[in-house]
Amino acid sequence: MTNKEKNFASAVVYIHNAENRVEIFLTTIMEVMEENFEHSEIICVNDSSDDNSLNLIKKVSVLASTTSISVINMSYFHGLELSMNAGVDMSIGDFVFEFDNTYVSASKDGV
Repeated sequence: MTNKEKNFASAVVYIHNAENRVEIFLTTIMEVMEENFEHSEIICVNDSSDDNSLNLIKKVSVLASTTSISVINMSYFHGLELSMNAGVDMSIGDFVFEFDNTYVSASKDGV
């Protein structure tokens, strides 16, 4: 049994035409949240993407067990700052982590 943080954690993720990388990014964030927090949420702010990003977010959300994954769909392109503000306003976490892009860099081991 592992000791998990009891405080609620929120992750706000900016999404705009990120279909190439959104699935691996959200899967990684979800695994980290579920490993370290008893209760958590991921809020994806879809800034009027016109690619397959939304469907990939839905695909990943099915895999979540203790993390709630939700989407805020912006009606037109608002840009990074306004979109992230909308996500932070909706978050309920004691901790709020903000991700303004969905790039995941490789570790030193190349994994």
